[in-house]
Amino acid sequence: MESAMEFASKPDWEAARERMEAWWNREIIDRAAIQVRSPRSGVSRADYDRITTPDEAAQDHDGLFAWFTDPDLVIPRQEQYIESTFCGGEAFPTMYPVSTSMVAILAAYLGAPYDLFPGGNTGWADPIVGDWAARPRFAFDPGNEWWLRSKRLLEAAAQRAAGRYAVGLPDLNGPAEILALLRGTEELALDLIDVEAEVIIEALEEINTAWLRYWQAGVGVIHQWAPGYVFWMGVWSDLPATDLQNDFSCLISPQMFEQFFLPSLEEQTHWVERTIYHLDGPDAIRHLDMLLSLPKLDGIQWVPGAGAAPMSHWIRLLRRIQAAGKLLMLFCEPWEVETLLTELEPEGLLLSTAAESEEEARELIRKAARWTRQRQWVVP
Repeated sequence: MESAMEFASKPDWEAARERMEAWWNREIIDRAAIQVRSPRSGVSRADYDRITTPDEAAQDHDGLFAWFTDPDLVIPRQEQYIESTFCGGEAFPTMYPVSTSMVAILAAYLGAPYDLFPGGNTGWADPIVGDWAARPRFAFDPGNEWWLRSKRLLEAAAQRAAGRYAVGLPDLNGPAEILALLRGTEELALDLIDVEAEVIIEALEEINTAWLRYWQAGVGVIHQWAPGYVFWMGVWSDLPATDLQNDFSCLISPQMFEQFFLPSLEEQTHWVERTIYHLDGPDAIRHLDMLLSLPKLDGIQWVPGAGAAPMSHWIRLLRRIQAAGKLLMLFCEPWEVETLLTELEPEGLLLSTAAESEEEARELIRKAARWTRQRQWVVP
């Protein structure tokens, strides 16, 4: 299947796609890559926000379950959201039929009881590893009930996607976070001290292999009808691409990270051609040098974390990542865009933000082009 596609709602898609490919190659065409989303002209903010908020009928358990998993409810609602969204710059219409709120759904694919909670509008898995000696084997299961639900959602979206939107993969997360869900976060943290390393490493290797199989299966379903590689960060790639994660790393030392988790991350960078690591919160920074040392890791998505200073306050850290030759993918507020574009190298920089209106979004794109040119003028 051809990797390029057209979107009826985004006439400038080909230019945006070329900028995204330039970004992946640490190049720049005319400006830094920037995504700006907003309500379309004529769509009120209240109506726009209401589309993604479960109504009263979805506030009990069964209603919320259907709201997230019934294709007859999910696909029309997400299509309405896409039709109501202006995608400026390198933003593009994307559907995530397996909601990104269903975080780390790989744990469900591996047999953990998984449920959705009214109020939180998110998913959570219950641990299933009580005794390491009697734990289940972790492997790809094409008959798993949660995978079959996900597959139906992916198929329903991809069949309708041509010319309208891209289809994103489920949030598989990473082997460390998945094992923490399957075992229990506190229990796993203690196990790294008390349990033989080989026992934990074996489980991680099984999960990592399953992660790849489910990623391949998801891509295979989508690519029957829709091209491109899209994951929860909203990044387009013509070549195989995905995110890497390990939020559990915030609880452990660099030595434990290197011993238990770095090998699986490096393996993933060899399995999938393009990879962006989700670095979340100040406690994760202590592992950054090891991540930057991975030769095939393309980039870092830095998230300051709850309660931390906003993105524009982390310029030194962001320059450190760029100095190592890695891409930057950053979610930021509109008021931060100028600072980030003037303080960071435009090559390999991708900003993603939101505006209150289509007019504001278009103006921000115009300013981004000007700020990029100013940044290039002052570079020796």
